[in-house]
Amino acid sequence: MGAYAPPQGGYGPPPGAPMGMGGGFAGGIGGRVVFNGDGGKLFGTYLLFGVVPVIAAYFVFGIIYGIGFGLESAIGTGGIVMALFSLIGGLVLFAGVLVASVLFANKFYGFYYEALALDGQQCQYTGTPQELAKVMVLNTILTSVTCGIYTPWAIVRMKEFVHSKVLVGGQPNRLTFHGDPASLLGTYILGLILMYCTLGIYGPWFANNLFAFMWENTKLDGRGYQFRKDPGGFFGTYLLTVLFTYLSCGIYYPWGICNILKWEAERVA
Repeated sequence: MGAYAPPQGGYGPPPGAPMGMGGGFAGGIGGRVVFNGDGGKLFGTYLLFGVVPVIAAYFVFGIIYGIGFGLESAIGTGGIVMALFSLIGGLVLFAGVLVASVLFANKFYGFYYEALALDGQQCQYTGTPQELAKVMVLNTILTSVTCGIYTPWAIVRMKEFVHSKVLVGGQPNRLTFHGDPASLLGTYILGLILMYCTLGIYGPWFANNLFAFMWENTKLDGRGYQFRKDPGGFFGTYLLTVLFTYLSCGIYYPWGICNILKWEAERVA
């Protein structure tokens, strides 16, 4: 949910108090969206479904590569056996990383929406790894063959899929996404260029633009959201997440992501 990149232009003031559904809730900034995710809980998911499967895939790759190296040394085929086993190992590694990515993404969406309340109503993600894999694989292929140009379409396609699998207040088909990927393309390309030129310093601005694109195109029961961009305010959260994640060799990552998601939710109206 937080896909972290920057949205376009200025936006009008947030709408007034929302329609009364369920209990009362504030209609201003930070009133309509509440995220209470815990970094410790996400850490278990991150470790079990993200880190461990990838390490296991590299371990299996190492075994296959070692077998190939041993056979090549013993029978000397001019590199044919080595090349064959390297190919097999590479395919196994790719498959392992892909499976880990799908499992972690699906678990992450489950964690995120379980901790999310929209207009005072609890959310729940009901998607399966198999369904998510179809979207992720196609997005990966099309993004690769277009040298990244397809990325905005991949983002929109993923958001549409995820929203279609979210229950709000126990009811389906209430949360929808209406983003136009073509309108995101220029922002995305400019964001990448500025990120590269500033060595990542433009990240908070790029992230705020993406936050706004996501929320400005999200509707609950046909009623839209507004996002108040605050790149300067986000800079500290962004910097601490990057710094502590680096210093902790990735361990802090789940807590940093939860802090970012809470910051994001507090600026939605």
